[in-house]
Amino acid sequence: MDALFGTDGIRGTTEFTDEHRSRKLTPELALRIGQAVGYALTPTLSRTGTGMRTLALVGRDPRISGMMLESAITAGLLSQGMDVLHAGVVPTPGVAYLTRHLRADLGVVISASHNPVEDNGIKFFGSDGYKLSDALEDRIQSLVLDLTRFFTPRNTRELGRSRPAPELTEAYIDYLVRSWRGKRSLAGVRVVLECANGATSFVAPEVFRRLGAQVEVLNGNPDGLNINESYEYIEPRTLAARIVATGAHLGVAFDGDGDRVILVDERGNIVDGDGILAVLACHFHARGLLPVPAIVATPMSNLGLHEFLRSLGIEVVEAKVGDKFVLERMRELGTVLGGEQSGHILILDQGQTTGDGIYTALVVAALMVDEAGGSLSRLTAGIPRYPQAMVSLEAPRLPFPPTEIPEIRALVDRLRARAGDGAEVLLRYSGTEDKLRLSVRTRTGGDPRWLAEETRRTLEQIVELTRREHTASPLHPPTSREA
Repeated sequence: MDALFGTDGIRGTTEFTDEHRSRKLTPELALRIGQAVGYALTPTLSRTGTGMRTLALVGRDPRISGMMLESAITAGLLSQGMDVLHAGVVPTPGVAYLTRHLRADLGVVISASHNPVEDNGIKFFGSDGYKLSDALEDRIQSLVLDLTRFFTPRNTRELGRSRPAPELTEAYIDYLVRSWRGKRSLAGVRVVLECANGATSFVAPEVFRRLGAQVEVLNGNPDGLNINESYEYIEPRTLAARIVATGAHLGVAFDGDGDRVILVDERGNIVDGDGILAVLACHFHARGLLPVPAIVATPMSNLGLHEFLRSLGIEVVEAKVGDKFVLERMRELGTVLGGEQSGHILILDQGQTTGDGIYTALVVAALMVDEAGGSLSRLTAGIPRYPQAMVSLEAPRLPFPPTEIPEIRALVDRLRARAGDGAEVLLRYSGTEDKLRLSVRTRTGGDPRWLAEETRRTLEQIVELTRREHTASPLHPPTSREA
């Protein structure tokens, strides 16, 4: 039986006629998920009419299927006696903050983050603002997938109530403005925001303006269908060109739900999650804000990050790919800083519980105006970067690691040898999409264009082999969580 939860909640397509996608996120499934979550979290006392209530906070990104899925999951929660507040369109980290701030029992986000508009997803936060534990996700999953179980609605007077709560967006904006760490405001700083027509489209410009910045917005007019269509959150070339053309000081690119951020300096250079981690680790360490001299990254991080931080006496500990796993490792180590090259940055020194793209951008902007004369390039100077490549292609999922196929293992070994001494190669399935990802990181100064082309050619051959294997012996997606 297919797994329900991946590395970042539940994902699926809302293109219900797409025969090639294994997971359809239908309103019927969303209703059942809401019923299962409500059943698992609603205390026994609330079912016996004693007056105790449980509260869920629901937010979403602006993609068109969000309202459909929100209505369905809300019906399930209400049927099990949970009250529901609807925050409307709000970034994912906003739901995490508001859930804890309101002391709600559950936060629900309807979003597929950086995925295209045809996809959507559901993720959950507990009352503490952290994502649900694996044990609770497994409990919910077992309830949903047990088709012999029927969820009887509560009696009339025990049903939940729901209401819109648009005022919660203002509460989140106020929190972000109050979190500003700078000695000076952003007055006189010209900022260009790339909002991916997503959940940050209103919140981010408002926050930066209240802090004094002169703000220009790109892709900040969501219509339900244009979320993530620019792909600037992956490699913000248009944003970089705009920075250079206008003489702006800082560019900030968000993904669709606002938990990732990529920056652009005043020269048009892109600063990804590794660059952001390097800047933050350096300054946190100098200020004594790292309780342990370590940060957490993933096997996708550039080896230049490791080299730079090692020279400062800071260890880079690697966790499995996925911000959930990064956070788990951070809490084990007792460190307050971690993240991914993709722009998931976790800063936990002031009570944060998840990655927040706007918050991260503000922390870097404060350092920029206070310590670097308004220049991000000064903050990133001296951080080495070695050639690296990462390619993703759609591929059928096999129930075992693809490298168990000898021909695929040989292709991976060949790429590793060609990439040079000390090269590291990682082949894995995406935890959020039906794709295979092949990444290579090196310790030498080779040609990055050759590396990218060779990586793509190798992955194309690997995908063809997986398709051949899948066709020869039709297989189902894995039942365990993908890393």
